[in-house]
Amino acid sequence: MSDGSPITDDHAPPFRWWLLPSWLGLDAPCVALTWTWATGRASGVALHARPAAAMFLVVWFIYLSDRLIDVARCRDWTHATGRLRFGRSARPLFGVCLLVCLVGIVALLGAGLPAEVIQRAALVAIGVGLHGLLFVVPVLFRTKLPGKEFGVGLFFALGAYACLGEAARTWPLLVSVFLVVTFACLVIAARDADSDRVNDPGGASRWWRTMNRDLVWLGVALTLAAALTAVGGRAFGLSLAVSFAGLTALHGAAHRLSGDAVRALADVLLLTPVPILGAFALL
Repeated sequence: MSDGSPITDDHAPPFRWWLLPSWLGLDAPCVALTWTWATGRASGVALHARPAAAMFLVVWFIYLSDRLIDVARCRDWTHATGRLRFGRSARPLFGVCLLVCLVGIVALLGAGLPAEVIQRAALVAIGVGLHGLLFVVPVLFRTKLPGKEFGVGLFFALGAYACLGEAARTWPLLVSVFLVVTFACLVIAARDADSDRVNDPGGASRWWRTMNRDLVWLGVALTLAAALTAVGGRAFGLSLAVSFAGLTALHGAAHRLSGDAVRALADVLLLTPVPILGAFALL
């Protein structure tokens, strides 16, 4: 467990400015907003500005809080990722960001959010709370349960549901969001295996022994399945296919990159709906 002293060992990774959005936790809300917007475009359901902004702030708040929890529970800083080390050294900045999130959320609630969005968000919040108790802070059990990567994928899909609502045409798209986010989390977990071995007993690499090999075949299968849905010019399916293909290639090259670089590149590969749907809109 950390004693709060400065990190001075030689294992600290060098600072890279392009990793800063990931280290600040901005990757998660950007990805969540991107796929929620893409789901809305593909299903014909409008994503309004206030629910979108509220989701961004809520997801950012959750990820900032999760990082601070991970910092407090870190057992071995010699194996900690740069992302975790940054969370330790920048705790005051994280506190300011948390305050910004809270003020923004309160302001949006005061300005008015649709009642149905608040109701759906409340249901999702219950699930997020259970996820935290089972996979983040082991309160109900003595250790973290395995499978947090799948929980994160479900959390992103349910965030889109909270903003867009329930419609028959959105459910297949929400399942797709779950799959692509979960796959990205698994690619990241595979690269962070050394850190997770000492700092995260619930990491996928701890219980999925053939993970490195299986992710290649899983990525190929998911890419082909998504490509089939893109036949006929469906931009959402094409976005999925490009994301899955890119993540599979990233997994194959992950041993040449740092864990923080893999995470940052995985986040970029999850933003494919922005250029693809944008290009389709111009055609």
